[in-house]
Amino acid sequence: MNSPITIVAPWYGPDTAGGAETQARQLAVALATAGIHVEVWATNGRDAFSPPQPYYPAGPDVVDGIVVRRFAIMPPSQTLDPPAVVRRLGAVPAEWVSFPEHERRLLASLPSSDDLLAAVAEEHTTRRFLFIPYPFPTTFWGIVLAGAHGSLLPCLHDEPYARYAAYRWMFRRARRVLANSSAERALAIRLFDLSPDQVVVAGEGIDLSPRGDGDAFRARRGLHGPLLMYAGRRDAAKNVPLLLRYTREYWARRGAPLTLMLSGRDPLEVADPLRDLVLDLGYLSVAEKHDAYAATDVFINPSLYESFSIVLMEAWLQGTPALVHTRCDVTREAVESSGGGLHFDSFGEFAVALDLLLADPTRRRILGERGREWVRRTCRWEDVAARTAAALAL
Repeated sequence: MNSPITIVAPWYGPDTAGGAETQARQLAVALATAGIHVEVWATNGRDAFSPPQPYYPAGPDVVDGIVVRRFAIMPPSQTLDPPAVVRRLGAVPAEWVSFPEHERRLLASLPSSDDLLAAVAEEHTTRRFLFIPYPFPTTFWGIVLAGAHGSLLPCLHDEPYARYAAYRWMFRRARRVLANSSAERALAIRLFDLSPDQVVVAGEGIDLSPRGDGDAFRARRGLHGPLLMYAGRRDAAKNVPLLLRYTREYWARRGAPLTLMLSGRDPLEVADPLRDLVLDLGYLSVAEKHDAYAATDVFINPSLYESFSIVLMEAWLQGTPALVHTRCDVTREAVESSGGGLHFDSFGEFAVALDLLLADPTRRRILGERGREWVRRTCRWEDVAARTAAALAL
């Protein structure tokens, strides 16, 4: 069937931040480059970091050569009722009232779009829908309305929400579940008791062309000595407070010069005792970001909740070794498969890993090169597009 693949996301656009949102945008381009008919449907909001109000004009748009339809965003509901369009169509599942109140309240508390959901219902037999990411009303109710033509690109993390009965019901209803990694696939099968045939590792790609200039970055910023780096959301969900505590303790015990660089869009409050240790890079341009990766001695991703980790792959692309948390199956699996770094599960392991890496430039170079070669081999968007199209074939 040659019906278009229609990616449905809560937000989509050149000013939209977020890992899943970036993935949706890059996947759409990869599918189009492969000659596959793809469109994107989204609300006209900006992203999860912004108020739930219009940012982009509603209606048709073109982004990166991809046809985009934007629908009016709706603020969070004040009731636990399903969206009006779902009720009007008589599509409320019988199981809805059996889901715990806090689960229904979560779905009601997130932005949605009745206009978008109505379009899904109207065109559900003529399109192949791919909903990303899993927790949002546009995904949950989209899966309900798309029927046999609705699949998930969930960006699933091992987090409390993943254990909600409502999401278990949704995953089991999806035609296909596309995982970014084999660890994410195993998690989905285990949590939701899915058939192995239902869950496909389509993977995720990155732009493999950037070449960062680490020496130029250090010179521009006046940086010297060992550099550690973290990129992404700077909050508890990504384990950043743990990273700050561990790095400060390591710095205090070793007494050696050290700088921890953090980049990201959201604000970062640095406590006074950390001001000589932490450098807030803020939101970096693409070129500056890759220069920063190339300047870094060790890239650290302490997050426990990942389905892929774009920033880890980008750091490896610049030949930078990685340090990740043992209890994140996805990043630990990537480190073990690639040989591109180490992992830790305590301060002691964190300190030993940094001792090994910071003391040995040759070790860092070897691990970084292993990571780079693994990324070049496994993160090609053309391969991801082919696997995605095959998984969504009707």
